[in-house]
Amino acid sequence: MGECLVSRRGVLQIALLGTGIMALRPAVGSAQSREREHQPKLEMPVIAENPIAVPVRVSVEHPMERDHFIRSVEVVLDKDPVPHKGTYRFTPANGQAWVTFPMRSGTGGVVRANAECSRHGRFVATREIRVASDGCAAASDTIDRDRSGNPRLRLARPPRPGEIIEVRTKIDHDSDTGLSLRGATYVRERPEFFVRQIRVYFERALISEFRLTSAVSPNPLIRFPLRVTGAGTLRVVFLNNEGRKWEVAEAIRPAG
Repeated sequence: MGECLVSRRGVLQIALLGTGIMALRPAVGSAQSREREHQPKLEMPVIAENPIAVPVRVSVEHPMERDHFIRSVEVVLDKDPVPHKGTYRFTPANGQAWVTFPMRSGTGGVVRANAECSRHGRFVATREIRVASDGCAAASDTIDRDRSGNPRLRLARPPRPGEIIEVRTKIDHDSDTGLSLRGATYVRERPEFFVRQIRVYFERALISEFRLTSAVSPNPLIRFPLRVTGAGTLRVVFLNNEGRKWEVAEAIRPAG
């Protein structure tokens, strides 16, 4: 019967190797946990009956701490004639990282949501969508630039101190890509017209900034979170691509 002889040095080397392998395991688990924590969730219909107003919700289940939070989510549909659907920037004052908004789609395809973490970079989610007809080349025959405005702001319910609540804001404003479909080609026939930027303030602090394109739907309703830390004034400023500005404000007085 053969013998297997291992020197004292060999035993030590095997023990160190095993320790090294064990040390690697938490790192792998940590990477998987990090991926789950940062993974965006993209919610929208599989088939959009109204391609001019496709509801979109993007969220990331991630802490919103001062030195570790989700900076932004960006939504892109590369096959569309206006592929960029908006960049939505957050701060820890939001309390959570999510936004809902309506978008146009011309061709459908794979929608991509890019989430950026302040520490760990970018993470991506995708979802496929089909549209019933072309939304990017659709234009209103009654666009009246002078009638834009009437911004509104509403909280989902009376807030309590420390609570994260849903904020809803809307403006009456047409959206036009300026494109028309001629055969199989998109042709620019008129200037774009859309809400370009929405900035959210609590008192003087900037809470969120939403950078939009002509792929935003007409009269967009935007929903997003806010952590209520105390009494103050919530203010939303809208800016369109022609430089016109509108503003709405609401006093927040936490109950209890």
